[in-house]
Amino acid sequence: MSLTDAPRPAAVPARGECPVLHGAGPGRTNADEVARLRAHGPAPQVELPGGVIARVVLSHRLTQLLSSSPHVSRNWKASGPADDNKVTVPWYWAWTVEPAGSNALNSDGDKHRRLRAPLVVALARKRVDAMEPVIKEIVRAALEDLADGPSTVDLVPAFALRVPHQVVIRLLGMPAELLPDFRASAAGLFDTEATNEQMVRSMQGIRDVLAELVTLRREHPGGDDLVSDLIREADAGENPLTDIELRDQLLLVITAGIETTVHAIGTLLVDLLTHPEALHLVLHRKVAVADAVEESLRRNSAAAAVPMRYMVEDFTDPVTGLTLHRGERVILHLAAAGTDPEVHEDPGTFDITRATSRQHLAFGHGPHFCPGAALARLEIATAVGEFIRRFPATRLTDSPLQPVESFIVTGYGSIPVQLAR
Repeated sequence: MSLTDAPRPAAVPARGECPVLHGAGPGRTNADEVARLRAHGPAPQVELPGGVIARVVLSHRLTQLLSSSPHVSRNWKASGPADDNKVTVPWYWAWTVEPAGSNALNSDGDKHRRLRAPLVVALARKRVDAMEPVIKEIVRAALEDLADGPSTVDLVPAFALRVPHQVVIRLLGMPAELLPDFRASAAGLFDTEATNEQMVRSMQGIRDVLAELVTLRREHPGGDDLVSDLIREADAGENPLTDIELRDQLLLVITAGIETTVHAIGTLLVDLLTHPEALHLVLHRKVAVADAVEESLRRNSAAAAVPMRYMVEDFTDPVTGLTLHRGERVILHLAAAGTDPEVHEDPGTFDITRATSRQHLAFGHGPHFCPGAALARLEIATAVGEFIRRFPATRLTDSPLQPVESFIVTGYGSIPVQLAR
């Protein structure tokens, strides 16, 4: 199907005729936006940055249903609106419609299974278990540096960002000299002020680094790292992955392994520092830190919303009677699913004893469930658990916390604290 043949949904509203999804910003969180949008139903049409019209699904039940439904595709060519091309689409999903893009996140069916399978094997429990002592070593080294430094510190660069970066380096066996180039390009991935041109430059810079990494591992095979594992698994199949496909799978691993994990660590730290009763329960081992991780992910999913899906045929929700039409763009709002009042009582409250804490979709659902979920959970729990035991009396400073300006991720750009044992 060509772009010009792609159908348009019925009755697409004009700009200004439906609520706007800004994302978090000064004085506004993603949770605030979700609360405002719920008044418009479980899947209202919204205007996104750049004037794009899409459905944003807020219901936990409907998000689960559509995550596994053949009515919905991640492939823009399947039934994308006619203006979805790399020239006109905004930054926040330009990389999903680029012809060169070939990763598991943006594919469906047999192609998705082929691309995802090596990732699932490479990130299996054996690899996660092998990383546990490495993660503890990285966390404890970061805590030693905190202890030797000033008592007032920003936990984002000094801890929440440092830990996932070091874990990714060790996990991938990435030469340290490649990481600065990657960081420089990755900084623009979730910048809500980025232009299309800036987004293209950022993505190209990341791909260049990853292409070099794949080439290095091809030239020196047999290493004990995730990239080598991924290459071996990809080559073992009947239809081996190309180097471009390997590069794009690594893009997923690194982006998720750094960006969302940084915000998940930072958010849980803030949650515990602002809820002393919960901090007390975890410190005295009355509640496991893993339970606090789940409640924090439920309440403020680091991956808030991932654009873009497309309806490939009409779908009517059997419960509400709501119809999503072929050709409509759809965003599944994972953060909204975690605070659905149909699932959670008093969903905005941070309660680490909540029976429904694990009923969230922070790592997705169905065929696209994050293959790195176990590793991410281990990282978050280790980082936060070790931090609060080392600095149990730490408090936030009086500086107001500012959320990251995005509707794609939830987190803080800065977490200034006064460290104390």
